[in-house]
Amino acid sequence: MWRARDRTRNRGGTKSLLSVATARLGTAPLHYWDFTANRALFNSVDVGAVTSTPNWSFSRASTGYAQTLAGTLVNFGSGVPRITNKGLLVEDLRTNLLLQSQTLDNATWIKNSATVNANAYTAPDATLTMDGVQASAGLFDHFVRQNITWTAAVHSASAYVKYVNHQWVALQIFDGTTNCVAAFDLLNGVVGAVSNVTSAIESLGGGVYRISITTSAPLAAAAGFTSLALNNSNTANIVTWTAAGTELVGVWGAQAEAGSASSSYITTTTVTASRQPDTASLTSPSVAYPLSVYTEFNRTMASFPSNTIAFNLDDATAGERTTIIVDATASTLQPLVSALSTTQYNVNISPALAANTTTKLAVRVSAASANSARDNVLQTASGAITVPLTPTRLFFGMNPSAAAQLNGYLLRVAIFNTALADAALQRSTR
Repeated sequence: MWRARDRTRNRGGTKSLLSVATARLGTAPLHYWDFTANRALFNSVDVGAVTSTPNWSFSRASTGYAQTLAGTLVNFGSGVPRITNKGLLVEDLRTNLLLQSQTLDNATWIKNSATVNANAYTAPDATLTMDGVQASAGLFDHFVRQNITWTAAVHSASAYVKYVNHQWVALQIFDGTTNCVAAFDLLNGVVGAVSNVTSAIESLGGGVYRISITTSAPLAAAAGFTSLALNNSNTANIVTWTAAGTELVGVWGAQAEAGSASSSYITTTTVTASRQPDTASLTSPSVAYPLSVYTEFNRTMASFPSNTIAFNLDDATAGERTTIIVDATASTLQPLVSALSTTQYNVNISPALAANTTTKLAVRVSAASANSARDNVLQTASGAITVPLTPTRLFFGMNPSAAAQLNGYLLRVAIFNTALADAALQRSTR
C-alpha cells in the first residue's frame, strides 16, 4: 500500500521527486541523486533508490560505519554503500592500529590506577558495548593505554567517550619523544588545552562525544603508545591527582590511524583492521554538453594532504572532464573543466572548507562560457571555451582511478541538460 502511494506521487504530484528537486534547485534537473533520502532521478524519471540508477556501480571490500543525523552509527556490510540521512559517505583506505577497539577490559589495554567495567553503557551503534573506565582511589595517574610502534607519518587518534560523572579526560599519542595530547571537557562538550596536536570534539547526543587528535608533525618511527586518561583539570598532559575511586567515564570505539584527521570508526579485535575505499560511479550517464552540474557535500575533515574529489564527469580520459576538486593546500573549492587536454576553466573559490559543514557548488559548462556559484555567491564567467567530449562516466566523490576520495558525505548531486544562466546557477546554491 505504501508503494502504491509512492508511485502516485512520482507521476508528477506535488510530492514527486522531480518537483522536490526543482523546488530545491530552482530548475528541473535531468539527473538527481538525493543521498539523504536515498532516491534518484535519471532522465527525469524517479528510479527509486540510488542503487537503482541505471549502470550504477559501487564497491568497498570491507564493512564500514556511517553516522545518522541523530548521531547513531550504522554498520554497513561489505560492498554496501553507506547511505544514511546524512548522505553517502565516501572515504579512502584507513587502518585502525589499536586492537580490541570496543573491549577495553581486554589485557591488550594496560590499566594504570583504573578499572574497566565491560558493557556498562549503550554505545553509539545502539548496542550495550560501551565500557566504563573508572579511576582507582588514591594519588596516581589514571589511564588506559595501548602500545603501538608508529610509522614516520602524521597520525590521528579518536574515541567515543560518555560523560557519566567525571568532567576531564585527555587523549594522548606518544612516539617515545614527543608528547601529543589534548584535554576534553565532557561536561560542556569543548576542547581544552592542547600540546602538539589539532583536536576536535563532536556531540552525538546523550552525553556521548567523539574526541579526536591529530599530531602537528609526523611521528618518529618508534615504539610508543596511545592513552586515554581521567584528569582532574584542563591540562595538556597526563597528570597525577587524588581520585575518590568513583570517577567514571564511558569509552568505546578507540582508534589510531595514519592520517591528517580521524576517519569513520573501524572495529578491531585481535588484529588491526582496515576499511577499504568506497568507490561509487556509473557508466553511460546520458548527458552531453552544454550542461550544468550541482554538488552538495561536507567533508568530515577540514584539511587533507592531497586533493580530494566531490564529482567527476569524463569520457574515460583525464583530458576531457568536468571535476569538482577540494584543494589540498587551502581546502578551497576548485571547479575544473578540461578539453583537448587543456584547462578551459579553473577557479579557486574561498573560503576554506570547515569540517562537517555543508557546502553547495554549481558549475555551468558551455561553449559560450563557464561559470560557477558557491553557497549563493556567483563567480565571474569565463569567455568562450572548448567543451569536453561527450561524457561516458560519472564518479561520485572520487577520481576515475577510484582514488582521491572526498572523505565526507555527499548529500545531493544533480546534472542539468542545459547551460544555466548566472542567476539560475546562483539560485541553485542558496
